[in-house]
Amino acid sequence: MHDPRDHELDEDEDELVDEDDQDELVDEDDGDEDGDEDGDEDGDEGEDSEGEFVDDDGADDEGADEGEDEDEPGPEPEPGAGLSLEVGAADAGSTVLAFLAERLPDVPTAQLKHLVQDGGVALNGRRCGPGQALEGGDRLELDPDDLERIEPARLEGFQVLYEDAAVLACMKPAGVAVEAERGEDARPFRAAVLHHLLRAHGPDELPRPRVVHRLDKDTTGVVLVAKSKEALSDLTRQLEAREVQKDYLALVLGVVHRDEGEVDAPLPDPEAPRRGAARPLVEARTRWEVVERFHSHTLLRCHPVTGRQHQIRQHLAGLGHPLAVDPQYGGGERLLLSKIKRGYRPKGQGEERPLLARLSLHAERIAFRSPATGERVGVEAPAPDDLAVALRQLRKWDVSGAPSRPRRGRDRST
Repeated sequence: MHDPRDHELDEDEDELVDEDDQDELVDEDDGDEDGDEDGDEDGDEGEDSEGEFVDDDGADDEGADEGEDEDEPGPEPEPGAGLSLEVGAADAGSTVLAFLAERLPDVPTAQLKHLVQDGGVALNGRRCGPGQALEGGDRLELDPDDLERIEPARLEGFQVLYEDAAVLACMKPAGVAVEAERGEDARPFRAAVLHHLLRAHGPDELPRPRVVHRLDKDTTGVVLVAKSKEALSDLTRQLEAREVQKDYLALVLGVVHRDEGEVDAPLPDPEAPRRGAARPLVEARTRWEVVERFHSHTLLRCHPVTGRQHQIRQHLAGLGHPLAVDPQYGGGERLLLSKIKRGYRPKGQGEERPLLARLSLHAERIAFRSPATGERVGVEAPAPDDLAVALRQLRKWDVSGAPSRPRRGRDRST
């Protein structure tokens, strides 16, 4: 029986978002794939924290703790609120927080929850709690000036790679957190998703985007975003059942001589309480294969079977071949041309510009069953410019004495 947490921190690769966070794009917190700073697996589920469901600042779309919400709903609301929302028959049974999250897709769930708890929302003229159930014909009122909306905006490097009625597969560029980082309000990834959805659906039919998993801030590649709670639940189930296949490209230090292998090495569970000075270990498995060898580096394709925090990064480091750029786990601070091209000296007196200055990890491909069609879908994210340039330079200069081996083709079946 699979542990539902298997895709919790899929290696920094991408952390699953909790259904209570369904309405929020995952809270970044270091989570992004194996490069996920703090709980995403190395880039994808495990590297990407592929299985942890994180809701926006811990708020859930259902308004958990209904007792707390109803027993201590907060102060009486101010009269004369400017935004009035009527609850239709289809929304009967929803909680206050869930209803508001659907109607206000550009407002973070945590902010909505705090607004209700602080008395900023009136239900039929009286105070209410986030978890209070609604009936058809109820009316919620609030002051729109109290809302800090996420402004839809373009994002350089962001791209929609696949879309259907239930899901988006998006290219996340490097240097961008899937959700707001601690202490910051900016949400450039979510703003880019909203920008796309606004153009596709218009303001009246704008769905609330829900990140299915996340990648580390410095990891690039595919991120799935569900367009509804139902789609999120379906994709989450697939991840927990290990029905979603993720492939990562990892540029590592040294020459890996075996053509393929699997690392089966348990890792500390970041969610479990400490036992003394350590946390209990949980299953962690990563399959890998060589794509290309150079003189002092190797390009691997990694397939995380489980999804633990920084899984890919830790497993590769355990093999003695950390990511070429990953100072946290034994890799370098950056990849420089002067280190692979003999006699190269940068022009001028300035500091040498690195070929790669972020985690050398890319979420290359994801395969899943679409909740909309039931069909298997495979989505690929092309290598970003910095990684593509680095590989071109390695092929040109980091070749002396490199073992000769044609690049391995990948099974592209979905």
